[in-house]
Parts: sequence; structure tokens; C-alpha cells
Amino acid sequence: MRQYMRIKLFGLAVLMAVAIAGCDTASQDVEPVVSPDGYPTATFAPTTKTCNEGDTIYFTITTDKPIDRSITFTFKQKGGTADSDDYTAFPAVLLPYTKSVDMMIITWQDFDYAATETVQGEIGAYSIADRYLLNPLTVNPTPVTFTMNNYVGELTVDFYWDKDITLGEDTYSTSNNVDFDIWYADVEGFDPDDVWATAIDWAAATGSHPESFSFEGLEDGSYYFIANVFSNAFAGSGANTTIPITSVFNRQGTALVDYELTQAEEDALDSEQPGYDEDGSDVNMILFKVTIANGKYTIFDVDNTNLGTYKKSSSGKTPRLVLNK
Repeated sequence: MRQYMRIKLFGLAVLMAVAIAGCDTASQDVEPVVSPDGYPTATFAPTTKTCNEGDTIYFTITTDKPIDRSITFTFKQKGGTADSDDYTAFPAVLLPYTKSVDMMIITWQDFDYAATETVQGEIGAYSIADRYLLNPLTVNPTPVTFTMNNYVGELTVDFYWDKDITLGEDTYSTSNNVDFDIWYADVEGFDPDDVWATAIDWAAATGSHPESFSFEGLEDGSYYFIANVFSNAFAGSGANTTIPITSVFNRQGTALVDYELTQAEEDALDSEQPGYDEDGSDVNMILFKVTIANGKYTIFDVDNTNLGTYKKSSSGKTPRLVLNK
């Protein structure tokens, strides 16, 4: 009986030893549910980029193999001199069974005239689900940098003449009741007694307020910009005031931002003066002079005072000069 018991106990001990050994082997040989070797490795190119403000740039994300799931990559800024108002970065979604996708970043033109602006950031798959779908060999996120060269636009000018005039108990705006047409003439050969002799074209004659003009395409030279009174509903009203024009200059990418040049009272339109539409009067007032040379604009007031360089009346039924509008 004792021998039988010893054999039984010995057998039980052997079984336990085998079981323990089996447990040790399982713990040492455990494998992940899915091997990372089955997931794609992503690369990003280029990692540096240079563009002009207003350009659209792309960073290409490429994987070494397709999978049956989508992966979303996004951009995060980490430093640089630009901010999020200077560009818009769109998420890039790598679709199932594809191996590449472009991340699009639109850069915006602004009025900051710094020479260049830089953005230091990174592109990556940030969500837990997206990170899990990439091979650990992927540098996620990957640092990228892009530089935006300053955009310099064309010189523009807007013409305003809004003023409230009270007649009796009512108040009227000149912006709705007076219409100026703006034209320009060559300074060379200009004759104050025959202002139309060197006329070139209408700059702004749409019947709107304000009127606007861009200097884009205007050749090097010097030009007078002149206001012609097309209509004045206050003529003969007894308002006895003046209606000055304010010219507002801008050149994007330079220090010229909302620079205002307003007519002096003695140069402004007399509210009693009729315009061409009333009785054929040909009333013209020089507002300013602009000289263009190699992409630089120099503005002079009516008294020929240099205001800065910025880099990029008769009555009767006289026929009105017909220019190309």
C-alpha cells in the first residue's frame, strides 16, 4: 500500500512539474495579437519647402504597402515667425488600398512686409487608432519646415467723398448724391489750360462709391490723377460747403497701408457747382501725381510734395471727352 502511494505521489509531482514548465514556456514565447510587420511604414517628402505668400504647397506622404484601413495625417505648428493666420493646413487622408497622399497647405498674402516668414512644424498620425496602423519604424510625427517669401502687390487707391449735408430738416450723404469720375493723364506735356490734351484713360468711372483703381499694368512714367464732376445733386441747393475727395492708398507687402490723402478745402468741389450731367460743366481737379519706376511708386500731393516711395470748370454744353472706359 505504501509503495502504491509513493508511486501515485511521484506521478502527481511529475505532472505538476510538466505543467509548471509548460506555463514558463508559454510566457516566454508570447507574440502580439498582430505583428507590426504587417503595417505600413510611412515617409514624408519633402521636409523643407520654400514658396511665395499666396502659393499652395504640398507634402507627400508615402507608405511601403497598402492596407484596408484609412489613416489621417495632420499638421501641427511648433515654432517659426508665422502664425496660423498666415496659412491653412488641411488633413491628409490615406485611403484604403492606396500608398500615397498629399497634404495641402495654402499660404495667404498679408500686409506684413517682413522679408520672409517661417513655419516649423510636424506632420503625423496623432490619434491612437491611426498610430496603431503604422509600423513603429515610421518617424511619427516627422518634423517639417516651410518658408514664405513676402508678397508685394500692386499699388491700389480708393476714392471716397462721403459727407453729410443738412438741408432744412433733412440730411443727405454726398456718397449717394455726387458722382466723381477719376481719370489720369501723362504729366509730360500736361497743360492746365487744356487738361484733356494728355489724357490717357478713365481710372475709375463706374458710378459707385467708393471708386477704386489698381496700378497693375501701368507703364513706367508720371501720371496725374484727376477727378471730373459727373453729377452733383447739391448744385444750387444753398448748402454752401465743400465736398473733398480722400484718396486711400495701399500696397500689400509694404509699409503703405491705408495712407489717406484728402483734398484741402480750397481745392475741393464747391457744393453749388453743377457737374456734367446737370449742365455740361467740365470741372476737373488734380488729386495727386504718381511716378512709376522699376516697380516702385512715388506719390506726390497736388502741390508736388513727395509723399513717399513704395516698393511694387466751365459751364455750357461742351461735349465730354470720350475715353475707353
